[in-house]
Amino acid sequence: MSVGQDTNQIILPDWMTEPAIRAPAQPSAGKLNFLRKTMEKISRVFENEFFCEKYAARPLFWQNIDTRVKIIISLLFLILSSLVSNPATLVILASIPLFYAKLSGLPMRIHFRRVWLYIPLVSFFLTLPAATNLFVQGKVLFYLFQPGFQGMKDGLYFTIPGLLASLRIMLRAGISISFCFLLLLTTRWSQITGALMSLRVPVLFVAILNMTYRYIFVLLLMANNRMEARFLRTVGKLKAADNRSFVGQTTAHLFIRSQDYADEVYDAMCCRGYSREPARTKPPHLQQTDILFIFSSILIILILAAGESVLHV
Repeated sequence: MSVGQDTNQIILPDWMTEPAIRAPAQPSAGKLNFLRKTMEKISRVFENEFFCEKYAARPLFWQNIDTRVKIIISLLFLILSSLVSNPATLVILASIPLFYAKLSGLPMRIHFRRVWLYIPLVSFFLTLPAATNLFVQGKVLFYLFQPGFQGMKDGLYFTIPGLLASLRIMLRAGISISFCFLLLLTTRWSQITGALMSLRVPVLFVAILNMTYRYIFVLLLMANNRMEARFLRTVGKLKAADNRSFVGQTTAHLFIRSQDYADEVYDAMCCRGYSREPARTKPPHLQQTDILFIFSSILIILILAAGESVLHV
C-alpha cells in the first residue's frame, strides 16, 4: 500500500481488489454430513460433562448440602410424588427443584429446557389417546367427533379424569427427572458414588455403576476418533450403503474393544492389589446446614402430604 504524492489518495495493491474466491461447497446431506453430525453429538456429551463440573464447583445452596442428604431427600420427594394424585400437589412438588436450582445458580432456561421439554411432554402426548372416553369415562371436556359420527353413538371426546391422569404422568416424570438432573448437575460423580457407599449400597452395584460411567466416555472417545479418521480420509461422495456399513463396523469394533478393555482393566486392577473391596473413606459429619435442610424438607413433605386431602380437584 502506498500514498500518492499529488492526489493524496491511498492506492491499494492489486491482490486486495481482486474478487474473493469462494471455498468449495461442502458435501450435501447424505455424503459427509452424517460424519460431521455424529462427531458433534459425541462432542456434546463431553461438553455436558464439563458443564456439570462447572456448576458443581460453585459454593452455593444445593452444592453445600451433604451428598447423602441430597440423595435421601430427593428419594423422599420422589416417593411422595408417586403417592399423591392431586395435580395441585404435584405442581408444588415440581416447583421445589426449580426453586433449589435457582438458589444453586443454575440457568432456569437450560434447566427447564432439559427437564420439561422432552420426556415429560412426550409422555403427555403418548398418553393422550388414553384420556378419551374409549378408556376413561367422565365429564366431557371437548369433542373430537360429535355423537353419531361414523356410527359412534357417544362420539369421541376427551374426558376431564383422563386428561388429569395424563397430566399426573407428565408431572411425575418431570419431578423425577428434575431432581435427578439437579443432583447430577450440582454434585461431582465421585461424591455421588462415595455417598452411595456410605449409605450401605452394595459395593458391587456401586463399582459397576462407576465403571459404566467412566467407560462410556472411553468408548465415545474411540468412536469419535474413528469418525474423525473416516472424515479426514473421505474424498467425494458417500453412498448410503457405505454409511450403514461403516456404522455397523464401528459398532462391532467398539463391542470387541470394550471386551478387550474390560480384561485389560481387570488385569491392571489385580496387579495393583485389587481385592474386590474398594477403599473406603470415613464419611464427613453432617453440618448444621445439613440438619436444618433435613428438618425443613421433612416439614415440607408432611405439609404436602397433609394438604393432599384438602386440595381436592
